[in-house]
Amino acid sequence: MSAILGPIHHWLFRKIKIQNDLTNAIIEGAKEKNLNVAPLANIDAGYGSLPEGDLGNIIDPTNIHGWLQDKIAIVERRLAYVVKTLTEGDAEAINFICDISRAFGVKNAIAAGVSPADGFEYYENTFVSGMPCDGVNMVVNEDSDELMWQETVDIHKQYWDEVGANEALFYEIRNAMIEGVFAGSGLAYYALGNGSYKLVRE
Repeated sequence: MSAILGPIHHWLFRKIKIQNDLTNAIIEGAKEKNLNVAPLANIDAGYGSLPEGDLGNIIDPTNIHGWLQDKIAIVERRLAYVVKTLTEGDAEAINFICDISRAFGVKNAIAAGVSPADGFEYYENTFVSGMPCDGVNMVVNEDSDELMWQETVDIHKQYWDEVGANEALFYEIRNAMIEGVFAGSGLAYYALGNGSYKLVRE
């Protein structure tokens, strides 16, 4: 298997697992806070789950690209369903979810003193943005003190629409996790709107 699996496949699967871990952290936090978690008991049956084990032992060697794309869809839909379930009838739940996401980001934080370019690389190594061939994040401006990038396509909307969830909540959650990732790094993160973002050396 190692002969056909490349570093990019392990890189992508690691990001997929990070998003799955975020969703699980939200579920566990919601249980502790006694939020409406009862409907989540059937999440695996409704939206699938990630297989356990080393990638080389669980991936379909005849359809590597399709297998990884399917796992992206699973973690995207799972997060959307969890957020939809917890926020239905409880508009304040998103604040709690963002708190969990920010704390999760802190646990996965980048080291202090990095450059904006390092920060963007870490972002690309951490957050699911479709398949590598989708080319979602494009750097539009870069110098030693600032890096700006643009999302060329909204890769998440299709999954949140499928679940019937409000996609705006996805970006609240992602921004909260990003804030946690860069807390204490010496880089300030800004969501500029219309899919534009930047990291600035503080």
